[in-house]
Amino acid sequence: MMEEEELEFVEELEAVLQLTPDVQLAIEQVFPSQDPLDRADFNAVEYINTLFPTEQSLANIDEVVNKIRLKIRRLDDNIRTVVRGQTNVGQDGRQALEEAQKAIQQLFGKIKDIKDKAEKSEQMVKEITRDIKQLDHAKRHLTTSITTLNHLHMLAGGVDSLEAMTRRRQYGEVANLLQGVMNVLEHFHRYMGIPQIRQLSERVKAAQTELGQQILADFEEAFPSQGTKPKKPKAPDNPFHGIVSKCFEPHLYVYIESQDKNLGELIDRFVADFKAQGPPKPSMDEGGAVLPSCADLFVYYKKCMVQCSQLSTGEPMIALTTIFQKYLQEYAWKILSGNLPKTTSSSGGLTISSLLKEKEGSEVAKFTLEELCLICSILSTAEYCLATTQQLEEKLKEKVDVSLIERINLSGEMDTFSTVISSSIQLLVQDLDAACDPALTAMSKMQWQNVEHVGDQSPYVTSVILHIKQNVPIIRDNLASTRKYFTQFCIKFANSFIPKFITHLFKCKPISMVGAEQLLLDTHSLKMVLLDLPSIGSQVVRKAPASYTKIVVKGMTRAEMILKVVMAPHEPLVVFVDNYIKLLTDCNTETFQKILDMKGLKRSEQSSTLELFRQRLPTPPSGPEGSSSLSLLAPTPEQESSRIRKLEKLIKKRL
Repeated sequence: MMEEEELEFVEELEAVLQLTPDVQLAIEQVFPSQDPLDRADFNAVEYINTLFPTEQSLANIDEVVNKIRLKIRRLDDNIRTVVRGQTNVGQDGRQALEEAQKAIQQLFGKIKDIKDKAEKSEQMVKEITRDIKQLDHAKRHLTTSITTLNHLHMLAGGVDSLEAMTRRRQYGEVANLLQGVMNVLEHFHRYMGIPQIRQLSERVKAAQTELGQQILADFEEAFPSQGTKPKKPKAPDNPFHGIVSKCFEPHLYVYIESQDKNLGELIDRFVADFKAQGPPKPSMDEGGAVLPSCADLFVYYKKCMVQCSQLSTGEPMIALTTIFQKYLQEYAWKILSGNLPKTTSSSGGLTISSLLKEKEGSEVAKFTLEELCLICSILSTAEYCLATTQQLEEKLKEKVDVSLIERINLSGEMDTFSTVISSSIQLLVQDLDAACDPALTAMSKMQWQNVEHVGDQSPYVTSVILHIKQNVPIIRDNLASTRKYFTQFCIKFANSFIPKFITHLFKCKPISMVGAEQLLLDTHSLKMVLLDLPSIGSQVVRKAPASYTKIVVKGMTRAEMILKVVMAPHEPLVVFVDNYIKLLTDCNTETFQKILDMKGLKRSEQSSTLELFRQRLPTPPSGPEGSSSLSLLAPTPEQESSRIRKLEKLIKKRL
């Protein structure tokens, strides 16, 4: 009876606790258990048989029942706890739900604020980008306008120069200029509707046409005269040729005296016109205009030579040549050299000594723009006279009798014009050189031992660069037709300025390590400016002539090496002396003494250092090998390039 009741209870319990397989699987995954009571396929009968496998085991049934009842009570307690917990969880869940709803509302509010701010930011960005786009368009249009304006300036200047060179028959310069003008003109094809552009284009075409006609005319004039000219008065076929004209040769002195008087009056008129009209106006387009009086002089010479040769090719031609020489000299001294700004007060007129007031902190007065242009104009005129005088000598030799050719010699007059050219170049060099003197004096008077840090280039460097940028472009533009003499000016200025700079460098004493580094930076800045001097301030950058670059690199590198020796520590003495000999390749005790003074060494230290220097000097062997062994002390181009690179790295590091 008991067993039947238990079986019924078990069946009812199984019916109540029957769970779906999915729920059962989930429970097993969440709460894994090895207890048979937790299994889904629990069989009460099998479980009881397991607990009481034999009749003897029934003896402790009460104990087992008590354990099961205890377990049941624990389960009930756990169930009550879970149920109560679920009740609290519900309340907490509702509260959490309400808080979540509030948070969601707040979040929606913040999102709305962020969205509003984003819309305002987007509107602001649109406004900013609209302004930026307008600025981009304006910048692009401005750049195009500036480029077009530069091209227009180059075109207008090029057309004026082209017409001027065409008039002067400077075909070599015209060939280069014409190509450049045509290249610039290509940029204005779409602007041909503008009257001014169309006018410039028509002027270029007219200049091309005139050039073609002019060159053809020159060829037609030159070739027939050369083809028909008899070879050197070959005896004439007609034995009576020249008999009549020879009768008048003893009386042609009247003609020669007349030409002497006429040429004297012509020179006086040139002098008077120059005083009345003044120096030629500065012209940046034609570049150093040749004085028109020289062309008038040689036109008159040609007329006289043709007239005289028609009358006689004998002694009267020699007399006429003497007259030519006389007035070439007068023209050179009265018109050219006489109108150069004077360099000494005894000569009268302008004086450099009165213009150059070397006061500390004051700008240096120098030649005005008009005076610089005048010097360049006189230089260009002297070059024209030099070349034309050489041609005049050749023409005179062609006209005169063969037996008298050796007496035609205008080399003295050509030397005179060369002297005028040299004097003009020297004036330009002295002017720029003197303008830089106060800056170099200021450099030598600075307290270099008190320099605490390396900064930008010193004010004296800025002053030198300013004078160079003021003078050189004017001189270059006014010597555009005589490039070789502009190169001579650059070379002479470098040969004058660099030694003077090194002389003032030796006056900078004592020098601290930082002061030497600042001087090294200044020297490098000056070196870069000097290397760029031939094309400084020019829109067209040309490579400096190799002869000029070599002078600058050699001179300024020596200045850099001097400062590197000054920067080097003087101990140990052997290393210092050997570095000096290696870097400067200078065996001069006086130079070494100057460097010791720059370093600020005491006399006692200098004595021992000088003695060691004399001992360490290389002794060249006698004979031709000696000179070659000394040349080995000079740095190779590779070593010099390496030192320059190290110097540049040092300067970049300090900056």
